[in-house]
Amino acid sequence: MNQPNATFAPRQRIGSYELLVELASGGTATVGIAVYRGAAGFERLVVVKRVHRKLARDREFSAMLLDEARLASSVRHPNVVPVIDVVRTEDEVVLVMEYVEAVSLADLIVGVRASPLGRLPIAVVSRILVDALTGLHEAHEATDLRRQPLGIVHRDMSPENVIVGVDGASRVIDFGIAQARSRLAHTRAGMIKGKGAYMAPEQVDGQPVDRRCDVFSSGAMLWEALTGARLFDGKDDFDAMRLVMSAPIRAPSSLSPECSPEVDSLVAAALARPVADRFQTARAFARALEHAVPPAPPRLVGELVAAIAGPELERRNAKLLDILGEEATRLGLRSRLSISTPSLEPPPRHPSNPAPAFAPAPAPARSIIPTVIAVSLLSVLIGAAAALVWLSR
Repeated sequence: MNQPNATFAPRQRIGSYELLVELASGGTATVGIAVYRGAAGFERLVVVKRVHRKLARDREFSAMLLDEARLASSVRHPNVVPVIDVVRTEDEVVLVMEYVEAVSLADLIVGVRASPLGRLPIAVVSRILVDALTGLHEAHEATDLRRQPLGIVHRDMSPENVIVGVDGASRVIDFGIAQARSRLAHTRAGMIKGKGAYMAPEQVDGQPVDRRCDVFSSGAMLWEALTGARLFDGKDDFDAMRLVMSAPIRAPSSLSPECSPEVDSLVAAALARPVADRFQTARAFARALEHAVPPAPPRLVGELVAAIAGPELERRNAKLLDILGEEATRLGLRSRLSISTPSLEPPPRHPSNPAPAFAPAPAPARSIIPTVIAVSLLSVLIGAAAALVWLSR
């Protein structure tokens, strides 16, 4: 008997994919980790998005989901997680994406509240948002094979749809409700899609949207990452949408002393309600943020992810190791986050202090061997030059 919702039973197979561990389940799909098994023993870990069967049977929803796959696969950028395959059966649709060892920005914001830091260091926030905005701009600029603009608008930019990896890079995910000029599944008239607290005013008002809608949503996301609080925190989605339309927008420095007047100004520009007053592109937003707050290097971001989310990622890896057994070695799995997890320290008392707000792993000692080699080569060159001078005489 078919289940109404997709479930993850370890070792269950769908096409060339073997399900392993469930990560999350929502109103439309269940997401988890699987292993792809191809010819000649080729194997790799992937993330699969398994749509609930009652929705997969809906023709319009299925068309929308296939749009997601087509749109996401057209964006090739390090800061966007691509869809690499689609599996469609009689009553099921499964999207396959690259596996990234990461947690969502939403989980990171929540996790850091319980740490000595209290909220994310401002340079780390800058790196995360600059990465996400860079990937978003690439999606906005995407074209088809005939070099015609696809007109992609994400329409659901939120902390849940930005993942931050242990490699220190951030990536945009889930173009499931994206709008494009060439969509096969058109949004019904008056139908609002997205999360209320991150919608742009024109989106709430049911007006046509463009890339500047994603700029507003990213501004709300930046405000939350800087302060640790939600900007439009309504009792429900409808209340949040009411706040989006009319609530006063406080400067982030009112909650986070690390924020300079320049940061307050760029956040205000991203969150301008009149569309013409906003940053016109995600790239312009990213450049302004880079200028105001030099981003932390990816290494420090990765160490912070390990410090905050390491235990959760370790539990995930432990489940995979338990299911896969000896196969885990071939897939490159190992318990590595617990080997050198940096310790967190409270943020510095003086915002002008450039010291990092958490203790990174010590840098390895510099080897003397390269220096010895360089000195030896220099001696040989000097000797050769002297010989040439003597012979010329």
